[in-house]
Amino acid sequence: MFIKPFKVKSNNQLKGTERKKLCEEVLAAYPSLSDDEIQSLLPKKESISVMKIVTHGGHMAKLYCVAKIPMFFQLDSQNTILFPTIYTLWHHPCLLKIFTTRLPVVSRLAGGADLMLPGLVLKEPLTFYTFGKLSKGTPVSVNTEENKASVAVGVTALSSDDMYMAAGRGKCVEVYHVMGDTLCQLGKPPLRPDLGPPYAEDSVDTSESTESNDDQQTDVDQAEVAEVVEILPNNLNQLEIDENAREVVVDESGTSETEEGTEDVEDEKTEEEAQSPDEPEVALDPVQEMDGLLEYCFLKACKTSIKSSELPMLSSSFFKNHLLAACPPGKNVDVKKSRYKKLSVFLAEMKAKGIINTSVTKGVETLLSIKFDHPLVRQLVVTEERAAAEPVISNSAVVSECYRVTADVLPVLSKFGYEKGDVMKRAEIRKCFTEYVKAEDLQNGKTLKLNPQLAGIMRTKVHQETVTMEDGINKFIGRMTHMHEVTLAGNTLLHTGKLEPIDMRVVVRSGGKKVTLVNNLETFGINSKEFSKECQSIGASATITDDPGKKTPSVLVQGNQILYVHKLLTEKYQIKKNYIRGLEFAPKKQNFSHKK
Repeated sequence: MFIKPFKVKSNNQLKGTERKKLCEEVLAAYPSLSDDEIQSLLPKKESISVMKIVTHGGHMAKLYCVAKIPMFFQLDSQNTILFPTIYTLWHHPCLLKIFTTRLPVVSRLAGGADLMLPGLVLKEPLTFYTFGKLSKGTPVSVNTEENKASVAVGVTALSSDDMYMAAGRGKCVEVYHVMGDTLCQLGKPPLRPDLGPPYAEDSVDTSESTESNDDQQTDVDQAEVAEVVEILPNNLNQLEIDENAREVVVDESGTSETEEGTEDVEDEKTEEEAQSPDEPEVALDPVQEMDGLLEYCFLKACKTSIKSSELPMLSSSFFKNHLLAACPPGKNVDVKKSRYKKLSVFLAEMKAKGIINTSVTKGVETLLSIKFDHPLVRQLVVTEERAAAEPVISNSAVVSECYRVTADVLPVLSKFGYEKGDVMKRAEIRKCFTEYVKAEDLQNGKTLKLNPQLAGIMRTKVHQETVTMEDGINKFIGRMTHMHEVTLAGNTLLHTGKLEPIDMRVVVRSGGKKVTLVNNLETFGINSKEFSKECQSIGASATITDDPGKKTPSVLVQGNQILYVHKLLTEKYQIKKNYIRGLEFAPKKQNFSHKK
């Protein structure tokens, strides 16, 4: 419902009577909430606004936001049912009937898919009463098997009876709102909290409701497991459960012990946890090994590399500049060799765990924030030290042409992770353009077929259907802003349009004295004060002065010093001769001829 951007028709703050009416509607829709809980959701001291919007699918809706964070929404197509957002459910997880799914399914839901019956995680064998007594269209929420904080809100696609009769096939929940959609991008949304796994509470409830039923042995087993869970440490969710773990026997005193070899199993597990990421088990599956390496590099980057001041950041930049840099020596991170296959799927799982918060705008994913105090980040132990390479700073000026991404070419370049305003080199643009043409099957030898998108970008003639591949690339680049990138001593400067060269001139001042004026040094990153001191080494005085008609100050050197200034610029600062103007003002060599 909110995967694609919506249009805002109005946005107004609620008055006192309207706030009171909203509180009454919330209480009527969810009578389990007390007055104090409603006041905590809709506090009097915070501003509450109502936004009337039109979704991408044409549905009318209302959003109720507290401090710019959406808390409830209404859809006209659902007879004005007041749906809580996932942020409201994080405070009160039991407002709606809950369905549980697996973490990898969350990325599918974020892509616009509905929750299917095969994607459910059931706490007990399927029975006629597994789905309760729900009618079709009942508001429900979706959480994950390791965290009961909701990730989606929607309505049931089938009644409980039909779900049971479907035999594990078909649609279960029509998803309206999911974590990471455009609704979550309003204001500064909080990170998903870790409320613990949903099974502990569910198993207790199940045991209480089925104590009188002696025929269902599975419910009794769940009650026993629940009793064991209560006496386990609070960090139970941090332990990994082995598939071949032995059964737990509970004695009458309430203590638990394994049938055999308890201490040995615990010692083995401690040794496994103490292993560093650069010493994986020999028998470990390659996919599992890459999953562990990818998660380790991600957590290490969050803990040691990236800073909060650098956020938000493109997910592609985070991967290239931080995650890959955190890889231990001798290892290589390859997302395609992991079970995630794509970086976006991996980040969706990290977002579901509450470590990061991301948003997707026009197909480009951005890393908004990182929860640095998350247990997984805080408890990570970095076992290797990687010596950072010292940057080599050169005094030579490097000038290269580049281009800024404009709104005209954004529809194509956004598919490759670029945004409006990004600066690209010509080779990068050519690579993206070629990949786009291949993906759209538009190339036929040296001929490029124009689809409506390319024709609109290049603004070709109405009846023109093809151009040469090279002309297509040049016209595409022509729709971008031409720039120059100047790098000197580690500093990078960007200049739009034509790059003005360094200007040298000789002028005659009062008294017939000649002086040399050097202008436009700052364009190439050269400090005027330092340059004037360099010029004083030949015994001529040099100062900084304002030159009429020039935008920047000029360096004034006594005498005609064109040759010295030219040599200084080309040899020490390594400015190319084509970026220096005024060599013709150098003193002419006098040739003396002797007549016989």
